[in-house]
Amino acid sequence: MREFAASDSGKTLLQILENVNDVITVRDAETGETLAVSGAVEEMYGYTAAEFRDLSIEAYSAGPPEYTQERALELVDEARMNGETSFEWKAKRADGSEFWTEINISRTELEGQSVLVSVVRDVTERKEYELELERYERLVSLISDPVFTFDENDRIDYVNEATLALTGHSREELVGAHPRKLSVDQAQTREHLEAIHELQDGEDDSVRLEGTITRDDGTERTIESNMALLPPTDDGEFGGAVGVSRDITRRKRREEKLERFASVLSHDLRNPLNAAMAQLTLLREVEGCDSEYVDTLEELTDRMAEIIDDVLTLAREGQYVTDPEAFSLPEVVGEAWNTAGTPEATLVVDDELGVVEGDRPRVGRLLENLFNNAIRHAGDDVVVEVRRLPDGFAVCDDGPGIPPDERDDVFDYGYSTNTDGTGFGLNIVAEIADAHNWDVVVGESDAGGACFEITGLSE
Repeated sequence: MREFAASDSGKTLLQILENVNDVITVRDAETGETLAVSGAVEEMYGYTAAEFRDLSIEAYSAGPPEYTQERALELVDEARMNGETSFEWKAKRADGSEFWTEINISRTELEGQSVLVSVVRDVTERKEYELELERYERLVSLISDPVFTFDENDRIDYVNEATLALTGHSREELVGAHPRKLSVDQAQTREHLEAIHELQDGEDDSVRLEGTITRDDGTERTIESNMALLPPTDDGEFGGAVGVSRDITRRKRREEKLERFASVLSHDLRNPLNAAMAQLTLLREVEGCDSEYVDTLEELTDRMAEIIDDVLTLAREGQYVTDPEAFSLPEVVGEAWNTAGTPEATLVVDDELGVVEGDRPRVGRLLENLFNNAIRHAGDDVVVEVRRLPDGFAVCDDGPGIPPDERDDVFDYGYSTNTDGTGFGLNIVAEIADAHNWDVVVGESDAGGACFEITGLSE
């Protein structure tokens, strides 16, 4: 039996306090005098029962601004008036450390005396979990992208404000609902849920899904969601999933327009141009027509073909990268240099380029265009350096550089200071970077030439 402390008039209360894990105190309802304290107080507060009985409430409370003697007395008065009260209280041990308690006070009669019985339970672990959960919920609520969770029954059980804004539905309408409430394609919804469940037995940590939802006002939006599993249930079964979505409606429409544009380039323009080039060949080889006019026409048709190729590349390379892969950047740099470099030019590659994630062929095209740009403006004997940046890489040369007042224009459609170029090379660079959600800016290299910095790469 633990040690208990009680006043002479409260010794009959000792039987009530025997072998109780929670701290129990008994006070006179009128005077507030402490009549008895259970021995569990020493383990919880660090005071002996006798010491604790003589302390003021303030001595074992965390203090301002909320946990003061004044506030404690208000709560005691509430129990005295109403018969009972319950509240959480931040307490303080004898060594000064703080912890959370849950206190239940009730008024009762013992041997003709009106007393207040307080039951104090240490709820620090639960409270810290609740506070951590509140912090996470607050953080998630501030995220601009829609965030939501499914429970083990594939029902929506959490949505943040961004999800409400995207769908147009209220929280009450969404929580507890099945995802098919929003989906346009029910078969696709089943496929998506199957893909999410398959994560439990697969090697991937997440899955990217794309689908169309119907908003509350009837309009449709295309969204991309990255889904990951929540911890499994106690018996190891599916425990739900968390998703982060993004409205990609505008992006999809842009890609559709680019596809139509590419189709026009590939067929409606290239076919008649190819026919014209064939006629020129016949004119020269069959008819024997060899004049400066035919030469000029041939140069013009070749240039038109080059422009069409560049614009077609621009249309395709600008499409968003949906399935990035990890690859060695030095390897892609080497491949691009073998395609674009000249025997007289020099390539210097940083040993720390490392691995990046993206669309490998398109990153190769980006590098080729930057190398071609350096050679075109700095000459065949240019020195090009590719070096690592904290969140990306840079391609720099020792050429004449780009004047500061022109640096914002070099990525525009058709911009070129070289009569031999089509003006699409650097624009394609910008489109490929944008498709990866990267940033590209141009500045000055240490040698005074141009330096293109590509940043925003994931680590």
